[in-house]
Amino acid sequence: MINNKMTKYIIFTLIGLSLVSCDPEETFQNHLYQRIFINKYDKEMKIVYHSFGSSKTDHGATIVTDTLILPAHTKKAGNFEEEYSSEGIKEDNFKWIIEQNISVFNTINNVPKFELYLGGEFIKEWKGIAGYLGTEINSPYNYNSWEIIKYDTIHKPSHGMFIYGEILFTISKEDIE
Repeated sequence: MINNKMTKYIIFTLIGLSLVSCDPEETFQNHLYQRIFINKYDKEMKIVYHSFGSSKTDHGATIVTDTLILPAHTKKAGNFEEEYSSEGIKEDNFKWIIEQNISVFNTINNVPKFELYLGGEFIKEWKGIAGYLGTEINSPYNYNSWEIIKYDTIHKPSHGMFIYGEILFTISKEDIE
């Protein structure tokens, strides 16, 4: 049971939030576009993401890997980095949305990388710092390689989460050969 002091504290907090135009429910919601990887090739592929974690003993030298298996002609969410930005979502600022969601692959001291495998065979490696690299280079680090699909309705897969669409990175036959 909540005592009188706690009730008063909650009431004062809610009044204070309303006075500064802060909607408590809105404040704690995640507005995002989901990062999706698409395999447009006839065979299953594997994407391995290597990033550098950190611990108190290794000063960030721990290599963390995450793997995404993409069957032929499918798409899957590739949330290799959990962080994302909800900036620009409500204004449909697609350039900003892509930049914020892809820049999470950047690090300050170490350069993370993606590896592409077809079956068990290593095909290529992508690494670098995210940026505008033109339309000729297909890379997860190239803002120009990603496209956005905005949903007609907002998806709400869990409490406090609102997905407005998808940020798509496509791997095709040209990337394999």
